[in-house]
Amino acid sequence: MSGARGAGILLLAFPLVLAAQIHVERDSSGQIVISNKGSKAASGSSSSGHISVNAGKPLPPVSLQDVESIRGKLKLACAANGLDYSLVSALVRAESDFRPNVLSNKGAIGLMQLMPETARRFGVSNPWDVDQNIQGGTAYLKFLKDTFNNDIPLMLAGYNAGENAVMKYSNKIPPYGETVRYVFTILNDYGSSYLVERAKKQLATPSDYDEYYVARKSYHPTMRVFYMFFDSHGIRTICDTQPVGVTYTQIVYKDDWY
Repeated sequence: MSGARGAGILLLAFPLVLAAQIHVERDSSGQIVISNKGSKAASGSSSSGHISVNAGKPLPPVSLQDVESIRGKLKLACAANGLDYSLVSALVRAESDFRPNVLSNKGAIGLMQLMPETARRFGVSNPWDVDQNIQGGTAYLKFLKDTFNNDIPLMLAGYNAGENAVMKYSNKIPPYGETVRYVFTILNDYGSSYLVERAKKQLATPSDYDEYYVARKSYHPTMRVFYMFFDSHGIRTICDTQPVGVTYTQIVYKDDWY
């Protein structure tokens, strides 16, 4: 997830239990708000109180053709921004598993999981568009690369928690369980034992590696298929059952790194 950790996001949907009818809209300050407010446009779809993380349709496999297309776009964006494609590929695998239609429970969107504020900051008008999402995500990574002098562990921590969180802890990896797991998951996938050892020395709290990564190495985001559409009031709405009478898009709803 790119941008400040939980940056202004109001969440009424928790990681293990999720309202069956979810609304995604903007509040008076322009922030994304996810709530369980009902929708007339979704009245044709059933809603049964709460659904578990196993609700929703199982994820279909990503086609090799789609993955190769995304890889080609990523390589071009990495070359344009002076980024290591292998590192960015590992980041995308952690963020969305190369799926361009992912929405996280914190409101992060798309292939590179851009928070709405981060998307706007880097000129992205539609983060659901894969080309814009890649442009915004790689632009943010270039900014983090310049900000932290090409320090890869800090770049990754900044991408997940926001650069201000890293600076708050004197340019250390913040003591957030999600961020610690995120950084070490990507570094191990990237295949650099040197960077893993270096990152251990950059933790704001040294015990975080064992507490948040080693002990919870098997933790991964839970992703399921949901449906997105605009209701009669123009509000973007997410639901777990196929809606009736509206044009919808299948998306992947992701519970983050708990």
